[in-house]
Amino acid sequence: MVYLDVREGVSADMLLSALLGLLEDEQRAESVKKLEKAAASLGVEFRLVEIADSGDKGYGLSYVGVGPASHGRNLDEALELLSSIQNDLGSRSQTTTEILMAIFNAEAEAHGERPETVHLHEIGRAEGILNIAGIGMVADLLRRNGRETFRCSSITIGKGTVVIGHGAIRIPAPASKILLRGLIYDEGIMPGERATPTGIAALKVLCKLQREEHPDKYARRSVGFGTKRFGGRLGRVVAYSFSSLID
Repeated sequence: MVYLDVREGVSADMLLSALLGLLEDEQRAESVKKLEKAAASLGVEFRLVEIADSGDKGYGLSYVGVGPASHGRNLDEALELLSSIQNDLGSRSQTTTEILMAIFNAEAEAHGERPETVHLHEIGRAEGILNIAGIGMVADLLRRNGRETFRCSSITIGKGTVVIGHGAIRIPAPASKILLRGLIYDEGIMPGERATPTGIAALKVLCKLQREEHPDKYARRSVGFGTKRFGGRLGRVVAYSFSSLID
């Protein structure tokens, strides 16, 4: 089993970093090389960096070279880019497609449109699509390693407002609120967006059950750091792998 502690928030880069940390060293190095190759074909430099913060050591992602698309990406454009990235990764993960479609469906409902007419801005950037493809690839690797079940804690989403392409909006953003249906979450005590739409969508696809208790005995522990600080502490996802299923 893989257990994801997202009580300090979740984003795609935090989740991908944490999942990479659960892989065996050789498998992680190979996965990083594939992500670097896929990023290079997009004109982006991808790095998995080691980070120490507030008593924890783990990984974070660094991207250099690409900004947001001015018009955003529609569904066909996003699927085409995703297919190209997956070719470079050598991965055809169904998880990846399900995450992307969950985001488009939520954005469509939030805007009263069809998925085919929605344009993703921040989420539609090349590195955003690469993060989604990477999550699917690594999740499949973990499943092949025998850890077929993913579970997570309740989700801390943050509070206040966040500025996106459409201006300042209240947290959770409309698409995030739709994605949170059926999930256990709370806003926490710190202001700011702690759970992004992509992070929530990934949890919804990966995790079929939420449980709150913190695991004590585990095979491996990994920390995936974000880039934003809340109360002086970097946001993080803590991932655990187990040799057997915990009821």
